[in-house]
Amino acid sequence: MHDNGFFFKAEKDWKTALIPWVLLVILSIPFVYSAYQRFWSDCLILLVAILLQQSLFFALFRSTHYTLTSEELVCRSLIFKRRIPYTSIRKIEHSNNLYVGLKMSTAFRGLVIHYNTYDELFITPAEKDRFIESLKLKHEGIIVS
Repeated sequence: MHDNGFFFKAEKDWKTALIPWVLLVILSIPFVYSAYQRFWSDCLILLVAILLQQSLFFALFRSTHYTLTSEELVCRSLIFKRRIPYTSIRKIEHSNNLYVGLKMSTAFRGLVIHYNTYDELFITPAEKDRFIESLKLKHEGIIVS
């Protein structure tokens, strides 16, 4: 956590942590078959695919975080960054279902940030209550539902 107290890591739940393991098992089946058949070029391709897939999930879980600066909420995940001015945030809504819109999250339960007129962003800060309190200190007009 940063010294200013306005840095929030993304929550990781068991469901999203399970996804890379399921993909690892799925890709391991053709890898083992190719090794058994001595198709070494196929083994190499599958090994590279497994390493890339696992690296992507590791990077996603490590890089996703949310920062409250003096003027805006900054959401970051991998190479993607979204800056949302506090004055444009209308509502924060708790969400327990599979959200369909833009996501910068690493869990299935989180918060939907409604901003501008029709924009929405699904995020999953680990400390949701502290995140909402800190955000309301930055802009009192935010509705929480």
